[in-house]
Amino acid sequence: MKLAVIATAAVMVASTASAFDLGNGLTAGAEVDMNYTTGVELWALEAKPELAFSTMGAALSVGSTFDLMNLNGDDTFKGLDFDASYPITGTGLTAYGEVSTDADFEFGDIKVGASFKF
Repeated sequence: MKLAVIATAAVMVASTASAFDLGNGLTAGAEVDMNYTTGVELWALEAKPELAFSTMGAALSVGSTFDLMNLNGDDTFKGLDFDASYPITGTGLTAYGEVSTDADFEFGDIKVGASFKF
């Protein structure tokens, strides 16, 4: 029953929520994801809050993922994810960079690249 109530609340929040515009290019929002993996028969319910800043085409964001099925567990907080992207005008290319921390705020490897959208 507890799972059904959590799932219903998550669906209602996810269907009505969108990022809040805080002004001056700042937005705050969250995504709730409930899924089931066959084979291992595992349910997952995660919340992903994010704070973003956009100016002159550049987008910066910081967010995290929380395991809502294991709120009393040891690994509820998994760290922070930092993203930055900048579209290269008129080409369909976007340059980006990503880095994450663990729960102790130790940074991992930095990923930089370019993506092409057509």
